[in-house]
Amino acid sequence: MRIRLNSNALVQFPRIAADCVDTESAKVATCWWGDAAFAHRMRLLPQSIAAALYRDPTTLAAANCRKSSRIARMEKPTFRPKKVLILSKITRYEFEKRLHSNVDDKQLEALLRRRGSDYHQLLAKHRVHHDYLTTIQSELEEAGVESRVVQRSDYNEEALQWADAIMTAGGDGTFLLAASRIHQKDKPVIGINTDPQGSEGYMCLMRKLPKEHFRSALQRLLDGDFDWLYRQRIRITLSGDAQNGVGDSIDLHDRQLNQEPSTTRKRPRSPSERVTVQLPVLALNEVFIGESLSSRVSYYEIQIDDGKMVKQKSSGIAMCTGTGSTSWYFNINKLTEQCVSELLRIVSDRCEVSLPVDDKKVVSDICTTFNQQLIFSPDLRRMAFTVRDPIFNATFPPITPRGFAEKIVVKSRGYDAHLVVDGGVSYRFNDGAEASLEVHEEDALQTVIFRKKTDQKQPRLSKTTDADPFARYSMMLADQLVEE
Repeated sequence: MRIRLNSNALVQFPRIAADCVDTESAKVATCWWGDAAFAHRMRLLPQSIAAALYRDPTTLAAANCRKSSRIARMEKPTFRPKKVLILSKITRYEFEKRLHSNVDDKQLEALLRRRGSDYHQLLAKHRVHHDYLTTIQSELEEAGVESRVVQRSDYNEEALQWADAIMTAGGDGTFLLAASRIHQKDKPVIGINTDPQGSEGYMCLMRKLPKEHFRSALQRLLDGDFDWLYRQRIRITLSGDAQNGVGDSIDLHDRQLNQEPSTTRKRPRSPSERVTVQLPVLALNEVFIGESLSSRVSYYEIQIDDGKMVKQKSSGIAMCTGTGSTSWYFNINKLTEQCVSELLRIVSDRCEVSLPVDDKKVVSDICTTFNQQLIFSPDLRRMAFTVRDPIFNATFPPITPRGFAEKIVVKSRGYDAHLVVDGGVSYRFNDGAEASLEVHEEDALQTVIFRKKTDQKQPRLSKTTDADPFARYSMMLADQLVEE
């Protein structure tokens, strides 16, 4: 099997390996990636200080962000909505019923069986969701809060204006849909995972807790036992020739249902007209730009911050927020234990040092440490970008395949390319079209996280986690809810 690693991974790998394999850190650092004096200093320094030397400006910015958040948490927040709009997901059972509206339940069961799907399981999950949804409504009513349930087709501006707050009943996809249409910074979105057994619900307040915990969670919100988390989002401005359909959106969910795709076009355009539009949706997770068929090469020009515009070929480029750093971006860049083990073996052979290439714990620690560093805070006002399968040759010289930016400009050279926002809305992005992506403070989404109880046992932090605010944040995500 061929193992592929980008240059960023190779630069960071020896640093992480040195932290996890203390006895050989000086030799590894000396061998390829540093001079002997530096390696000696690293060996003598305490682990926490040594790790701090590897912090880049982005890491330091995140640390300052955390300090500001701690100051903000000194003030008790208030959550006393009078009206809550509940955006409910469309269950798989409901989706299949709409997709095959001309068949009855028995025919649908037979159709699903031929496809290898379990009709009864879909129906059971449908009922679990609606039971949870009923619990949410009844608990809100008991608390004196008026609620209204809508699905994606009725989730419009009128419904948003009616509500003081939005709750999503579903998973992360439902949360992303809710967030995409909210532009004000003072309308909170709270996610409730109604399928704890089948969905992770990373963005949801209660993660994988069942409906029995909703009452106590709601009470904590009403008591102000939480912190506001302002998740940064990506603003996208498109420009290009009108004939290329710049600004015309395709709802990928409607396409699945074989419905006419929605469009944002307001009037006919002249073929010679060049337009510039700010997209009506904000990206909470990521923006992807590339050819519609992943097997085709994506060709474009890209500018990172104030750098020069460079031509590039790849399988597309993804730009994410801190919220999205745990999603697609993470899975594109994460290391596997197989990669780490083979790299250790190569380093051991080339540097003539003995490394624990077969020690599963060391390999796992290195892998986990590297992967944790991919995650950054949702309230950090920057984007991360990553190039999928970059093509480097004499025509297209190597550039940084992964990094951070405050502004990214991409100009399309493709002929069947799209710009996709949070995996839900697609925009044509063909030759000559240009996209500008930025993060603005006023676009942040107001969400909540629970405060830890004072008597809660703190998790044991690894060496790298203790020194790295990004890693601390990833652990905070995993433990943000204490057991009731």
